[in-house]
Amino acid sequence: MKPLQIVCVAFLLGTTGAAVAQAPTTSSSSESAVVSERVANGVPIAQLITAIQKKTGKKFVVDPRVHVDVELVEKDISSINYSDFLTILQVYGFSAFETGGYVEVLPLASARQVGGTLITGKEKRPDAEIVTKVLSAKNLAVVQLVPILRPLIPQYGHLAALPCANKLIVVDTFANVRRIESVIEALDVGEPFKPEKCESHLPEHP
Repeated sequence: MKPLQIVCVAFLLGTTGAAVAQAPTTSSSSESAVVSERVANGVPIAQLITAIQKKTGKKFVVDPRVHVDVELVEKDISSINYSDFLTILQVYGFSAFETGGYVEVLPLASARQVGGTLITGKEKRPDAEIVTKVLSAKNLAVVQLVPILRPLIPQYGHLAALPCANKLIVVDTFANVRRIESVIEALDVGEPFKPEKCESHLPEHP
């Protein structure tokens, strides 16, 4: 009886081990199915642009490099507004620039060349919209701010100082330009700063 019992126990242990070894395979298959389902449910960017075009009445021109499937989690295309659209474009490495009656959808790498809308006051724009703004300081030299602010600017943005006028030119999203503006206001304290006069080096005509 003892040998028979040992054989039965060994058989049961072997069966249990096989079942345990097979469990990760089943889990892995389920995870792969979920990933495949997510990819299949991706919305082509062209379809999203068409939906925004119908909703806003804006005319779009899309760069041929703009190709991606957008994964929308618990959100329907019909509920996306223009501000949401700009945020989605930014996440996937693109942006939209309004010029000449059209909205150009381009890679974000083009932001510093295109520049976006020039804002001058306290106007409100969508957070993800690329804008250009000239910022000033009254109590410190803007050249001192460049190494402080540059790490806050993404690769597609632009930051340059105009020492003679003590101003900064910034190209970035509206939200980040507002953040940089707040940083400058917090640092711009102390005695008034007077920038040196810059001489013109334009060639003289006879």
